[in-house]
Amino acid sequence: MNKTTAISLLRVVQSAPERVEFTVSDVLRRFVLDSGIGLVSGRKVIFNEGHKERIRKWLAAEQVDPNSSPDAWGRASRSDSMEIGPDEKWAGAAVRSERIAIKTFRGKPLNVGVNPLFLPPGANLEWGYPQAIKYLQHEDVVLVENWETFEHIDDLQVDISRVSSNPLILWRGGSLNSTTGAAQRFLESYGRPVWSAPDYDPAGLAIAARLPNLTGVLAPGDDILSTLLGRSRLHARFNSQLAGSVTTIEASPDPDIQRLWRLVLGSKSALPQEVLCKRNR
Repeated sequence: MNKTTAISLLRVVQSAPERVEFTVSDVLRRFVLDSGIGLVSGRKVIFNEGHKERIRKWLAAEQVDPNSSPDAWGRASRSDSMEIGPDEKWAGAAVRSERIAIKTFRGKPLNVGVNPLFLPPGANLEWGYPQAIKYLQHEDVVLVENWETFEHIDDLQVDISRVSSNPLILWRGGSLNSTTGAAQRFLESYGRPVWSAPDYDPAGLAIAARLPNLTGVLAPGDDILSTLLGRSRLHARFNSQLAGSVTTIEASPDPDIQRLWRLVLGSKSALPQEVLCKRNR
């Protein structure tokens, strides 16, 4: 993150709570691509309050005070900037931006060359995607949208009968250590079938629809998902995501996307994938 990006994000998080649309810029477009936070819709970028909170945490992780004035940044000298954001740290962001976070289902090895690698329970591996592509030998990939679900992937209650016996589990990204852009570029270059494990809401299905090599979307049975969506009270989340997602979803040829979209649209609600983890039920 550089000073220009920090200023742009500070203006977003300090905007009025009801404001969700911002004029698209190269800086904001790149941030959405790399972080997975927000949605680009034509000439607008959508940042709802949930996105803004994630941006605040992102800034804080970079030692940028989310409450610091964007104007102060514009006036700050290099030495002054060190007090509100350590410039020397930003130099390493380009290297970290190539990293992906991967793992396997419990008891399954990472197929790395001729020597399978068994990770300790609960562990995952961060790896630069250009190197990972050279060595990983899995038949397919399960892309998990959220970190908590990625951490507890064995507890996710979805139908995986169509997936291979040992898929690569990949986090979609969303931090400086493992970015969305790196995961996307990995999938494009790896070329294996991709199974999406998304949130069941407009944004989640739009993200799935844009994935390279998408083969299908993992979900529980339609009856179960319909019941859970009916119980969900996240109607505001559905409404805030709809405008930025509906065109992408409706253009998708994937039958899973269209089937799940009918359920989500019928409920006019949203269901985070974490609800489907046994440990949260």
